[in-house]
Amino acid sequence: MASLQALFERYAMVSLEKQTRLASLLGNHFFQIDLEEGKARFSDIWECNFQVLGTESDNTLNWIWGWADEQTEVPEHLLSAARELRNWGLRNNVTELATPSIDLNHADGTMFAMIASSVCRANAFYRDHFEGGSLFVLLFGDALDRQPGFDRAGFLHALEEHTAVYPGNHRALVVSYFRELNLPYQENSGTFSGELANGERIVAEFDPAGMISTINGEAFPADAGAV
Repeated sequence: MASLQALFERYAMVSLEKQTRLASLLGNHFFQIDLEEGKARFSDIWECNFQVLGTESDNTLNWIWGWADEQTEVPEHLLSAARELRNWGLRNNVTELATPSIDLNHADGTMFAMIASSVCRANAFYRDHFEGGSLFVLLFGDALDRQPGFDRAGFLHALEEHTAVYPGNHRALVVSYFRELNLPYQENSGTFSGELANGERIVAEFDPAGMISTINGEAFPADAGAV
């Protein structure tokens, strides 16, 4: 049985790489969805299939899964991924994935979307703000696979930004990324060394609590050693 936090740490960096590819493709854009066709459109840049995951409410400060939201009229076929994730959560005893509404102080849409992006094999997710909240959808389209993934600078930047917002176990975040993508890596006590897809290396030193002491010879986060 995995906790929600453990799942989040397992899939976070893989999901962030997908989001980096999405940002690289889109640039400035307008977002539209067609509920009848099940298509998401980003200006004239890209069109892809999508699935509704759920919404954040600014009024109730809750996350509501798409399959539990009685205030919307989302066609059933656009909720299949959310239901797949719900069933996965039931099988693996992750109660938050099968609970209709969750307090945002416990878990937010970004956490759920990052997990869903991997479990449901999406190419990315998208957050669309509207008056009163945000809609989260999963995106499916192989155009993103042709965009560049993490280089070393991108990996470190994503890791630093993520851990500034979502505290967690650094070691789990780093090791899980390499393990999930079958990238070569080695661990020896508190030292980690791994090779990104482009051949660049990530070398990290962890303290006993699993937090990064240094990464590629620099303090982490980057301003930790600043006076």
